[in-house]
Amino acid sequence: MKQYLKKMKENILVCDFLFIGISLLLNYILYLMNIRFRQWMIITMILIAVIGFVVGILQQIYGSTKNKSKAIIISVLSVIFIIIIILICMPFITFFLIFSYHPEHTVMLDGKKYVAVVRSFLHANINYYDYYGPLLMGTKVRVNGDFGEGGYDPFVQPDCIEQVEYTYYDDHGKIEDKKTKIFKKEEEEPVIDKPKKEIEQSDEFNETKNNILPENAEVLYEKKFHKTIVRFSKVDNVLGQNILVHVVKSKDGGETFYVVSDNPIQVSNQAKFGFLTETLGFAISTGNISLNNGNSGLFITNDGDKTFTIANIEYENPNVDYITIQKEPYRENNLLKMKCSVYQLSSSRNGYKD
Repeated sequence: MKQYLKKMKENILVCDFLFIGISLLLNYILYLMNIRFRQWMIITMILIAVIGFVVGILQQIYGSTKNKSKAIIISVLSVIFIIIIILICMPFITFFLIFSYHPEHTVMLDGKKYVAVVRSFLHANINYYDYYGPLLMGTKVRVNGDFGEGGYDPFVQPDCIEQVEYTYYDDHGKIEDKKTKIFKKEEEEPVIDKPKKEIEQSDEFNETKNNILPENAEVLYEKKFHKTIVRFSKVDNVLGQNILVHVVKSKDGGETFYVVSDNPIQVSNQAKFGFLTETLGFAISTGNISLNNGNSGLFITNDGDKTFTIANIEYENPNVDYITIQKEPYRENNLLKMKCSVYQLSSSRNGYKD
């Protein structure tokens, strides 16, 4: 072991090149797994490589000259030359570091730990990557946080935050979800001392007259899919014993909710609701499907609860005006089914049968 250490000390330049080669190979292998070193680790590796190169060059100069006094003078002059070069290049190095350095923070978002990389020159923008410990992080952006205009670090200056829009991405980089978080201050307290209150809502949230938050709205139906919770919530009352409803969702087990529906839909007070998956849901207004006026009263969503469309019921029977839904849509043998009944004239046309 001592012999190896002695050889390493005598060949610092060779060891430095080996260190650079191993570092590059390790970075490449991690990149194939969508992982990379944290920024501070990369800076440390670069500093080690640079210091090792300088020391190795000086060692080679000192070892190749028999006149030790001459070797020392050459080494000192070399160091002075390197320092002068660094001082001359310092403005360019500083300019490069200002625009290439992005602060990193280990943070929690929606109950999950991320590495948050801050990019804020004229606009505060944060990318959230998978956290793999103090040395490693993911290469794919999982969440993007748009904190609005201003060259500030939201984690260092939280009082500057007014609003943030989060965009969630899947493994292929496609947008999976969005939500907006607005920070409002309490009106009763002085501006300087006010604590901030978080309000979550969707981009196009239509506020009710009481300004009810998504998590506080009256829940008409709820279903859980692991940590994801989807709800039908009441927005407001309307004429004719009807109500406006929309869908709210939580991805952190119910800690926070946000509105996902682009627009609320109108249903009766007796409406029934259901979700078969996180993206496939339905709302049955009265349970009666009219075949004459084209208004089935059955709303369907299959795009993540953003929009609802009126179901088109294909049923031809001249003796029937409407169909009654007996059982909400359900899955059976990979088919979507719905049990209904009809009330029509009997074959003798002297009465009705179900």
